[in-house]
Amino acid sequence: MNKVAIIGFGAAGYNAAKEVRRLDPEAAIDIYSDTESGPYNPMLTTYYVKEAIPYGALFPFGSLEAICTDLNLNYYGDRPVTGIIPQEKILCFADGSRVQYDQILISTGASALMPPIPGLNQPGVFKMRTAEDAVQLKEMLDAGTIKSGLVIGASWVGIKIVEDLAERDIPCTLVDGADWMFYTAAFKETAERARKDLEARGIGVHCAQMLERVEREPDGRLTAVMQSGSRFTADAVAVCIGVRMNVDFLRESGIAVKRGVLVNRRMETNYKGIFAAGDCCEAYELQSRAQRNIGLWYNAVEQGRTAGVNMAGGHREFGANVLVNLAHYLDYDFISIGDLSSCNDQDEVYEYEDSRYYIRAVRDGKTIKCINIIGSADSNGVVKNAFIKSIENPDAGMSIQTICFLKEKGFPDDFINFLGGRILD
Repeated sequence: MNKVAIIGFGAAGYNAAKEVRRLDPEAAIDIYSDTESGPYNPMLTTYYVKEAIPYGALFPFGSLEAICTDLNLNYYGDRPVTGIIPQEKILCFADGSRVQYDQILISTGASALMPPIPGLNQPGVFKMRTAEDAVQLKEMLDAGTIKSGLVIGASWVGIKIVEDLAERDIPCTLVDGADWMFYTAAFKETAERARKDLEARGIGVHCAQMLERVEREPDGRLTAVMQSGSRFTADAVAVCIGVRMNVDFLRESGIAVKRGVLVNRRMETNYKGIFAAGDCCEAYELQSRAQRNIGLWYNAVEQGRTAGVNMAGGHREFGANVLVNLAHYLDYDFISIGDLSSCNDQDEVYEYEDSRYYIRAVRDGKTIKCINIIGSADSNGVVKNAFIKSIENPDAGMSIQTICFLKEKGFPDDFINFLGGRILD
């Protein structure tokens, strides 16, 4: 009997368990997690806060009880894994016990980053990552205790909290330590347009402001004091400056870890029979041809499936993917495809703007490096696929169907040509 352990039970862990059970009905599958709720989608938490979805929609695979019954899982929510002995595929637990397995999956995800800055542990300072975080913020908003909000971090989560506050007509300020919004994904020109749009809606945006501490005012409000000396005061402060992969318990194990666990195309680590998937790992990325973390729900699902198939004795490889960052907020759509950090002054730049789109893209010869688009929510998948195709085979060009789709959506001919299409009159 195949004895399988899955550490962490989010999208990756669930889909791995589902594939193992599908291919190996007799396998013993043990789940180790730190929650008593089912796998949830972290990117849906802010949608629940603004009441766009009910609480149950945070859990797309159903309740924990139903999942464990359907997949015949042994679930341990109160037995923390403190280490792995990879040579023997042994899990070590907080109580000192050890258990050996045939296959192990590390799918511990990532946690909201809360740096050791004075004042971040005060009431009224919160993060947004888990279902519990979402419930806490919604309760505060429903109680009417937040009259003004400060969001620290112009991240993909931070901008959604700005939206949650703005849609309740709560004055809000967005502060970030980088020189412009969405710094790792947006060209400066793109970020400037996003900033102006927010300011036109009455939302203050202040970049190049590094947080030093958070103080409590005599009236109970909170003040974020910046290294520049600037001060921003509000009833509540959301800290949204990034995530940290949950891999500290592996640092001395011998399993290869950088920011996350390094895996091959089969989602296997440097030890046979030990796999990793989801937000805690760094997997193959098409553009760099290297191992990188792409923290997307879709990736976690596909990586979990891939690991599950291989843990059950099958063969599957994680498909091609590239860096993608996507934000939809306050009826504003922004997507970045590709690696902004790879761009330099010698690259060819494409820029276009009309009443519907803003596009800025960069390439080196036939190789596209990064694309920013504002306003393309209904076309993002097609543009991403064209980007991937341009990397895999720069000389192949686009299909007629893709060209026709992009033309129908109003993309200009010169952008289609830039992507590798061929427009013929």
